[in-house]
Amino acid sequence: MRNITIGIIARDEVLNNNNVQIITKNNIKYLNNKCNYIGILNYDNTPIDTKILDLCDGIIFQGGSDIYPYHFQILEYCLNNNIPVLGICMGHQIIGLYSIGSTSDTDLIKVEDHNNKEKKHLIKTVKDSFINKALGDTPIVNTRHKEALKEVKGPFKVTAVSEDNIIEGIEYIDNNHFVVGVQFHPEDLDNTENLYNLFIKEVLKRNKK
Repeated sequence: MRNITIGIIARDEVLNNNNVQIITKNNIKYLNNKCNYIGILNYDNTPIDTKILDLCDGIIFQGGSDIYPYHFQILEYCLNNNIPVLGICMGHQIIGLYSIGSTSDTDLIKVEDHNNKEKKHLIKTVKDSFINKALGDTPIVNTRHKEALKEVKGPFKVTAVSEDNIIEGIEYIDNNHFVVGVQFHPEDLDNTENLYNLFIKEVLKRNKK
């Protein structure tokens, strides 16, 4: 067990006619026995509480459907304070939108034939990228999104695309930053633990506690 804390940004849901913020069970599947604490980070649209973020050694933006201004505030705080980030589906889109200076999902593109829980598809990864080292050249991933990134700007770069040219992976990695986004849902796959292992490895490299 490593002495680190991973924060997961909760997402909006409606359960039994009640508005709630949740993380899904599988979002902690690959974190078991890899960190001391997993924090559920709940926010509204007021300014973020940076004291809570300071307790986290790494942040995961999970999938969802509603993008808010506080998502970009959290991401910027992580970038400014050397907190590693893993973005999943909507989290990946938040990173990409941030790269182009946007905070609106209207700058995403609608995609067809990419939202089927029963379907999987192949993606091609860029050699020596984080996702390539974790999952190989042509991993098979799930197909569960209605929107996608139109473009990504530096210092972020595209590191994986689908066969129909949908952006499936982005990253920004240097000595002071570790930010990776994936369009698919690795938490719901049985062969993506290496992605979380590398994320934890980078968190440990930057852990100042």
